[in-house]
Amino acid sequence: MNFRSTFIIIIILVGIMATYFLFFNEPADDTLKNNKPRISETYDLPREEIQKVRLAYADNAYQTLTIAKNANSMWQLTEPFEAHADTAKVYEVLDDFLNKRIKQTLEVPEYEQYGLEQPTIKIELWKDPKNVPKTFLIGKKGVNYSVYIKEQSEAHIFLIESSVFDNLTKAPADIRDKSVIKFNPNSIIDLQYQKPEELSCTKDGDRWKMTYPLTVNADTEEIEYILSELNSLQVSTFEADGENVTPLLEKYGLDKPRIQFTLKNKNKRYKLAIGAAVPTTSDQDNENKQNVYVHAIHQGGIYTVSDDIVGLLNKTVFDLRDKRVLDFQRSDTVKFEIQKGNQKIVGIKLDDTWELQGTEKVLADTQSVSDLLFGVDSLEAVAFITNSDKNRVFYGLEKPSIKVIFTVQGATQTAELHIGNYEEDNNTVYVKSNFSDQITRVKRALIDKIAKGETWLRNRQIFKFNIDDASRISVKYSDDSKENEGESFTCQRLGTNWRLTFPVKEDANNTEVNRLLYELIDLRAEEFIGSSFTNNINGLSDTITGFNSPQIQITVELRTKKVYTLQIGSLESSSNYYARLKNQPNLIFLLNAEEIPKLRTKLEWLRDTEAK
Repeated sequence: MNFRSTFIIIIILVGIMATYFLFFNEPADDTLKNNKPRISETYDLPREEIQKVRLAYADNAYQTLTIAKNANSMWQLTEPFEAHADTAKVYEVLDDFLNKRIKQTLEVPEYEQYGLEQPTIKIELWKDPKNVPKTFLIGKKGVNYSVYIKEQSEAHIFLIESSVFDNLTKAPADIRDKSVIKFNPNSIIDLQYQKPEELSCTKDGDRWKMTYPLTVNADTEEIEYILSELNSLQVSTFEADGENVTPLLEKYGLDKPRIQFTLKNKNKRYKLAIGAAVPTTSDQDNENKQNVYVHAIHQGGIYTVSDDIVGLLNKTVFDLRDKRVLDFQRSDTVKFEIQKGNQKIVGIKLDDTWELQGTEKVLADTQSVSDLLFGVDSLEAVAFITNSDKNRVFYGLEKPSIKVIFTVQGATQTAELHIGNYEEDNNTVYVKSNFSDQITRVKRALIDKIAKGETWLRNRQIFKFNIDDASRISVKYSDDSKENEGESFTCQRLGTNWRLTFPVKEDANNTEVNRLLYELIDLRAEEFIGSSFTNNINGLSDTITGFNSPQIQITVELRTKKVYTLQIGSLESSSNYYARLKNQPNLIFLLNAEEIPKLRTKLEWLRDTEAK
């Protein structure tokens, strides 16, 4: 290759490189780009100051959109229909436009060739709705992903990124709020159902009252839950908008809705109807997805919504009335009394514990007392008896079989639960409070526990002594010959040490004896059987319980000469063991099967091998 050819090639390469750097290469950073002014800066249009926006399109497939802030500074769609706008979506549209940088300004003699005589998009922005807006005309696309744009009152035009087309081309559904009903749950003061049952509820302070068809307390928690969940429900699709949707109601099953109700606050009424299920494809069926048609009557829209709304709003009078039988301040209760005939059990609060004062004073089980207080305070009706004040004898409430009476600190009157007959299905019980003549049916589980009296409420700790109080321990197994059953023995405390006295006489292993004592001190009943009111064990014989020949019998004698003898009988159907203290033969309880191996020991473990 000669010098001339080489020189020509070099000239060509230099030209290519110059062209690349001049026209194609962009700076490594955004310095030049960032030096370009934004539309918001050039035209003094901070997003926060924009009060109204209108978007108009040359393409008739898109509707003109007008969005404006209302008196509460909330964005509202006002054209082509009225609806709440999604503030985040509105700000996204504004940010996408106002943050566009002006790439280049051009002075041109006419605008037609740039598409500005008949702009593709016209956007009007008001800082004050009473004044003239800033109006921008968006025309054709230019080179380098740009589009021509002009502020209507100015002569020059300029270039911005062509992504503005996608940013500003919006349908109403793109920017409207997808809430089924846009409201503040705390502001609602009236709830009226037309279907499935006609009923009305009104807010009275912090509580809700049912005013029709009954004048009773409403279930405040349930109503507040409904309002909260309804406020968060989202529209799946917008089917039709505008007030004149009447011709479409039959098509969507909204001419005869299955649910129809009205919410009201001080300023506005919201009315909603729920119609037919939306037909689904086989794919949707497989995914267990289902929507229903909903008519927002207060603004004329028809939407589809998840059928969760049906479960949420399909309520009856029973569902929305307060079902609690007795309302009292359980945390302030200082005394309770359970009366059955001439017998009674009294529970007295002692600082952090409770004491039962029945045939004897015993500590109560803290959890059982808590279950009693919480259970009665939250006891709910499964059915209400009509004309109940005339039928007390029939329901066993003229002279209740059991009364539970609560004394609440600061209250002028005791709160009482009156318990009557079991219903024919034997799963529910008739009850009433002393505050009302209303008789209700409740599930029997709590009532069954109350009927046990002291056997349910007493402390479940079996032994009540300290380890240093024990002076003698004797353990007898029913059959010492069985492998791993252990061997019967007796130990006597001598000073601080233990000594075996049966079947051998020698020093005992203190660690093993003390282990067994600690197991006894920690031993707790799973539950007591029978009722302290009837003083029976449900007809259980010693043969059934195994007390005629206990598997294990443990006797602990204290320094005070008090003696405890624990008898452990046979295995019960729930895989627990029958047990009792010998001096209280009718107070039978169940021990967890896992506790039984801990109460066994062997003679070889008890013998002090180190001493030998």
